[in-house]
Amino acid sequence: MIKYKNIIILFILFFTAFSAFSRELISEEIRSNNGRVDRWIYLKSDGGLIVEADNNFDGVIDYFLETDASGNKIFESIDSNFNGVMDTFFYYENGVLVRKEIDSNSDGQIDMWIYIEEGVYVVRIERSTNNDGVIDFVRRYR
Repeated sequence: MIKYKNIIILFILFFTAFSAFSRELISEEIRSNNGRVDRWIYLKSDGGLIVEADNNFDGVIDYFLETDASGNKIFESIDSNFNGVMDTFFYYENGVLVRKEIDSNSDGQIDMWIYIEEGVYVVRIERSTNNDGVIDFVRRYR
């Protein structure tokens, strides 16, 4: 009986997570001369939007944006060196930037955390100077 309860709980968790991220394509754009779609806009089930874009027109998504139903940014990620891996991540609260995370050496692991107040003031930077993901440097500005 415990086995079936675990399966049911996993199914419920999966379904809840899936429905929270369900989306409907509402726009496709061609911004280059290559004739390929390079920006997609989706409507989320909660009324927010997801924007995905290929900004260097190589066929790989290198920009992702998620907003809430009011149009406030929630999350944004960028592949800043166009190597196919997102490396810069922005986190927002009520549409205001609160944290930026960076994978500076493209190893798939965050090695810099920047904490921001009022959307513009850097108050703290944390780094993993040897790129092991463990914070070993902290600088406070306020």
